[in-house]
Amino acid sequence: MSEPTMDTYLLQLTEQMRDSAQNLPDPNVMSEFDEENLPEELKPFAYAERYIHGKAKKISTITSIPSESFPPAEQLTETQISFLYDEMKRLLNAYCFYAEFPKGLPVEIKYRLLRKKWKDKAVYTGEGITGFEFCDYEPKRCPFPETFCSCKDFDFNEDDLDMGNADDSDEMPL
Repeated sequence: MSEPTMDTYLLQLTEQMRDSAQNLPDPNVMSEFDEENLPEELKPFAYAERYIHGKAKKISTITSIPSESFPPAEQLTETQISFLYDEMKRLLNAYCFYAEFPKGLPVEIKYRLLRKKWKDKAVYTGEGITGFEFCDYEPKRCPFPETFCSCKDFDFNEDDLDMGNADDSDEMPL
């Protein structure tokens, strides 16, 4: 796509995303959760129960924005990537989803990871905060460049664990 055509497409996509953010689905319907049958004392915590017992769906299904709608970063300018990333983040926030990235991570990397995340499943609770992490704290699989990888700081082996000697105390061994 040429740049003016891409800009037009991104404006249309933005309109769809903003419409989705303004017309949120019923969280009980989306998560296939029966809030009506919750005991009265649990109703104030329905969102938490929904998170635990609701059915996870692809983010693309929850938001009604197909993952294929987001162009690959290679087809976008830096300005378009930044614009689209901000719009994606706003949309996710409307659904109580929050993406967590290392401070200072370039927006192109954030966009690529968020675009990929769109195919993942989550439970839509309708309230509260559902955080999206992108790293499973395994340095070999870290999706962030080494300068932004904090999971390497958590790398340890069994010798690093000092469990003490259970015979030296009155406490039960773990």
